[in-house]
Amino acid sequence: MTSLTKIASRWRRIVTPIPAPQSLPLLERLRSVEPRSMAGLPPVVWQEAEGFLVRDPYGNQWIDLTSGIVMANAGHAHPRVIEAIQRATDARLLATYAFPQRQRLELLEKLVSLSPISDAKAILFSAGTEATECAMMLMRRQGRAIHSKKIGIVSFVDSYHGRTLAAASASGRRRDTDWIDRESLHHFQIPFPFGPRWPWGERIEDSTGCHAFEHCLAQLTEQGVGHHQIAGFMLETVPGWATWPMPAGFARALVAWARSHDVLLCFDEVQSGCGRTGKLFGFEHCGVTPDLITLGKGLSSSLPVSALLGGRELLDDPAAGEMSSTHGGNPVCAAAALANLCVLEEEGLIEAAARTGALALARLRSVLAPFGERLLSVHGPGLFISVHFVNPETGEPDVFLADAVVREAVNRGVLMFFTHRGFVKFTPPLNIDPEAALEAADVLGECVAAAIEHLPARQKSNGTSISGPHDELNTQVGRGG
Repeated sequence: MTSLTKIASRWRRIVTPIPAPQSLPLLERLRSVEPRSMAGLPPVVWQEAEGFLVRDPYGNQWIDLTSGIVMANAGHAHPRVIEAIQRATDARLLATYAFPQRQRLELLEKLVSLSPISDAKAILFSAGTEATECAMMLMRRQGRAIHSKKIGIVSFVDSYHGRTLAAASASGRRRDTDWIDRESLHHFQIPFPFGPRWPWGERIEDSTGCHAFEHCLAQLTEQGVGHHQIAGFMLETVPGWATWPMPAGFARALVAWARSHDVLLCFDEVQSGCGRTGKLFGFEHCGVTPDLITLGKGLSSSLPVSALLGGRELLDDPAAGEMSSTHGGNPVCAAAALANLCVLEEEGLIEAAARTGALALARLRSVLAPFGERLLSVHGPGLFISVHFVNPETGEPDVFLADAVVREAVNRGVLMFFTHRGFVKFTPPLNIDPEAALEAADVLGECVAAAIEHLPARQKSNGTSISGPHDELNTQVGRGG
């Protein structure tokens, strides 16, 4: 438990130590009935979340930079979303499976109207990982129709696409402790062209990234993987860990190669879609259009709903009954998602994300400038911003400092989540007041200064993470962010 420094501003209010003493019995009860994998976030008990604010039952209030987990794009508990949910429940229709119903139709029509894919159709699921699995199944079906061995899926190292088997196989990277033998499942990985830590020599020699894709192809060739084995690419065009758009030159080279070799492209927009980056879809920053699009998280800003969009011929390939989900298109969830999309559009939240994000990014770079030797980069489109810390002696990500900054922020009334990977994310709801976003950026500057000042001497040089008081409640973290 931290000592108490009371905070009172227009948006922040901290009146108890964190975790709040009154919350400890509840936290311990949770730990007794759910696995430790669920204890990966700061020990803050949510009672109410509204707009860009989160409150606990003990009088504390935070500016929320988490959006849940990059989910509440339209804000927490948006009145129009709540109203849509209430209308749906009042209709006494809570589940329909794949039977026809109006709410699903209206959401699908909206999604198709927004899709840049010509002659599009869409299908609804509950979680992003379901949409990912469905996309890879469709790509593999088409690839196998061309050649029996054309079933491979290529993704970026360190990406995140979900926790079910195929989605997890496309995520992360090979590790000694990894239970996934990706190659045996026909999953292959290539580096992401991340500007601040360019995987291939000097980035200045390939400023548009047009040659980076050639390096990726060469790496696949070294693994014995050719186009005759690849059914499709499952890619985050603005990866959640990087918040860095795929370079346009890389994207164009990728599309040209895929089209020439009958390879499909699915862009994972579960995190970066629905206005998060200042554009409706994250891939709009790259100037290319995929064959398939997955959506989730910000699609409803509330209830569990995800979607897969793609061309009619591709989505119509499975026969009736071969592609569905028990809760896909749930009428209550569909109503929430439709209301959310209308809010994003009609209240100008996508444009607001671009404007507020630019202000917040400039302020972050200003307040963090004094700590330049400890920063790899501060960047991100829209309100999809990340701050990457680096150990000045080793050049490696400074995991301990990043996690310490999150703890400091929570104690000061700015809610963030741990990544345990040496960076923090600035991802508030898109309807955040610009002044609140600037205040949060200023607080982050204070947190970095405080975290560096209080770093144990042995941690100032090696950048590793150690547990502090009550970190048994938050030592494990989900990779979804």
